Amino acid sequence: MAVIDAGQYSQEELIKILNNVTDNDIEINGLCGQRYVACGWTKPKRLILKGLPGNNLAAFADGPEIIVHGNVQEGVANTMSSGHIQVHGRVGDIAGYGMRGGELFIKEDAGYRLGIHMKAYQENKPIIIVGGSVGAFAGEYMAGGTMIVLGLNTSQPLVGPYCGTGMYGGEIYLRGDYPVKNIATNIEKVVVSGNELDNIIDYLHRYSIYFNYPLGKILDEPFTRLCVQNVRPFAGLYAGFVS
Repeated sequence: MAVIDAGQYSQEELIKILNNVTDNDIEINGLCGQRYVACGWTKPKRLILKGLPGNNLAAFADGPEIIVHGNVQEGVANTMSSGHIQVHGRVGDIAGYGMRGGELFIKEDAGYRLGIHMKAYQENKPIIIVGGSVGAFAGEYMAGGTMIVLGLNTSQPLVGPYCGTGMYGGEIYLRGDYPVKNIATNIEKVVVSGNELDNIIDYLHRYSIYFNYPLGKILDEPFTRLCVQNVRPFAGLYAGFVS
């Protein structure tokens, strides 16, 4: 395993070094806001990050496995196509922006606009799971994939205002109580439990393993599945042509 001390290098030097490391396993210590780590990577490498990665961690990535022991700034997994990311802390705004595939597991909270413009195509179905709460506009313009918000160990509302605004595909699962007023009006809300959770139970089980949280406690609250009632929510806003 290659071990790199991020504090010894400038932003540009660190990214150049990472792009040229031949080891499949890399540990980076002392991160403090360095941006673009693993940005655009198409390599099946494994990164262990310690500290605070900066904006656009794994943006446009297609394949790496990344484990972060700490928090992450904005834009983690931006337009990621495939790969696996674990964050043993919280993330900033626009995490999972435009994700087209891959997985993002977050132990604690997420900021605003989580998973906006997420999409799915054939076997590529992105997944985001958050252990805490999320800010406003979660799932905005979401077109595919799955988002799960657990609300564990937090006193904050499960989701902020405008959750699912403009959503026209995919699904969002909310565990336990949530502020109904914060859900977009175009969204159907269905309480699910037991076998109805089969399509997400693997993700819940893996969350419990990654972050050492009992699966039984995760399942002791009902889940609500959010999905769209109308796949063309803005159809009435467009004027027709007059011949």
